Amino acid sequence: MDTQSKRNLTLSGIGSSNGGTVRVAKIDGIGKVNGDINCSDFIVNGKANVLGGVQASTAEINGTAVVEGDLHAERIRIQGKLIVQGNLVGDHIQLNGMASVKDGCESEIFNANGRLQIGALNAGNIQITLHGHSQIAEIGGEQIKIRKQPGIDYAKWLKLIPIPVGSKLTAQTIEGDTIYVEYTTAEAVRGTDVVIGPGCEIGLVEYKGKFEQDKGSKVERLEQL
Repeated sequence: MDTQSKRNLTLSGIGSSNGGTVRVAKIDGIGKVNGDINCSDFIVNGKANVLGGVQASTAEINGTAVVEGDLHAERIRIQGKLIVQGNLVGDHIQLNGMASVKDGCESEIFNANGRLQIGALNAGNIQITLHGHSQIAEIGGEQIKIRKQPGIDYAKWLKLIPIPVGSKLTAQTIEGDTIYVEYTTAEAVRGTDVVIGPGCEIGLVEYKGKFEQDKGSKVERLEQL
């Protein structure tokens, strides 16, 4: 690691900085970064606007972050709100709050509690707990579980985010090995073992192994492959 990459990018209060290759990029308060960031740790405590992409080993957002390019990190943890205009890529993504990803999201493990607006989501293990209305065009994975938050005992961070009445996911296609969905509207669900829980409206279900359906949910077409 050269001298340039050993420096830290630190913004406290209200400020701005150029991007670059650094060891730690940390924003405490309200900060704007002009350009791409390449770092070991990307940390936001407050509000950050990155006019570029972020490449990091770990990314931790406590507050709000807007990334105009791609966000790549091995471990990504969001407590609050994340907006990515490009792709969101990580080995392990944990979200509590709200995420908007214009393009695609890829991960080995994807755990989300909150509201999602994503073009396409691909992950090995997907666990989504819905708070309010989420929209994901395409979902693909091995283990997929989508459920509604039980009760109304929302966590502290969620009270800060406006939530429309009702928790529901709208998707075009959901494809995986083992699938459980509830309160989901989708054109097609395809998997080996599929369970359609309560509150669903599904156009087509294709399955190879087992199938279960809640009595209150609607499936227009059912096909066993």
